[in-house]
Amino acid sequence: MKTIYGLEKFNAADFKAPIVVAIGTFDGVHLAHQLIIKKAVAAAKRAKGVSVILTFYPHPRQITNPEKIPALLTSIKHRLDLIAKLKPDVCLVAAFKKRLAQMSAEKFVQKILIEQLNVNTVIIGDNFSFGKNKSGDINFLKAYASKAGFKLSVISALKKSKIIISSSLIRNLVESGKLDQAAGLLGRRFSVLGTVVKGDSRGRVLGYPTANVDPHQEALPPDGVYAVKAKINNRWYGGMLYIGKRMTFYEKADNRAIEANLFNFNRYIYDQVIELVFIKKIRNDKKFNSAQLLKNQLQKDKTHAMEIIKKEFDANHC
Repeated sequence: MKTIYGLEKFNAADFKAPIVVAIGTFDGVHLAHQLIIKKAVAAAKRAKGVSVILTFYPHPRQITNPEKIPALLTSIKHRLDLIAKLKPDVCLVAAFKKRLAQMSAEKFVQKILIEQLNVNTVIIGDNFSFGKNKSGDINFLKAYASKAGFKLSVISALKKSKIIISSSLIRNLVESGKLDQAAGLLGRRFSVLGTVVKGDSRGRVLGYPTANVDPHQEALPPDGVYAVKAKINNRWYGGMLYIGKRMTFYEKADNRAIEANLFNFNRYIYDQVIELVFIKKIRNDKKFNSAQLLKNQLQKDKTHAMEIIKKEFDANHC
């Protein structure tokens, strides 16, 4: 997949083939998003054309309604990694700024879809809206497509157990700790991408050195200890992950810590990107009366996590 940052850098003439565009923010790249993207890839193949996934960064609501921007399920890097797995030809990342937010629906279609992208086919979900104040809807786009001569494919909402799959629903499931339900709608286990940063080395002192992670996204499961898989430099490792405010050592902590203890791992990985895949919660966060009591619990946590991970690795051959 070729990634292009900026609408102005896309030149339809470079491809010399029909352009099939799927449009959406695609936060989480869940099953419904995957269906839209797969439809675009398949349509482009049938037309011997080019599949283009048009997404936006930052999240449009950060510009249009910053007070109500949701906690994101995926960072832009994570989103692009997940989209790439579906094998479109191009992912076009449009910078969502005030100019784009203030653009009328008609201008969006004329200037971007027709003049800039020279679309042959547009594929969208049935809740898609666009243009200033969301003035463009499915009916508007259908009418314009008929007039302008491009094809429009509207994908109906995808349901699972009669529930419409959406990023907001998955976000609520993740943040309430219902990770198995979230995984069923994502089409994979929930994961977090982050950068390994320096911590206070308390884990090392306790005999459980941790990679302190600065997450690239905001949506996180509740505080506690989890069995996880960790991906570093395209290799998988088992581990246990702590999310919380380290109550045993700090009366008050401003921020939640994210600390991963990786099994059979001893490498310098500061400043590297790590993906943490949540398998199962082991226990809730709690305050221990001494470092030794915490250490004793960590040994139990590790034993439990290793049992969970062995089953997971055996099942998925990771």
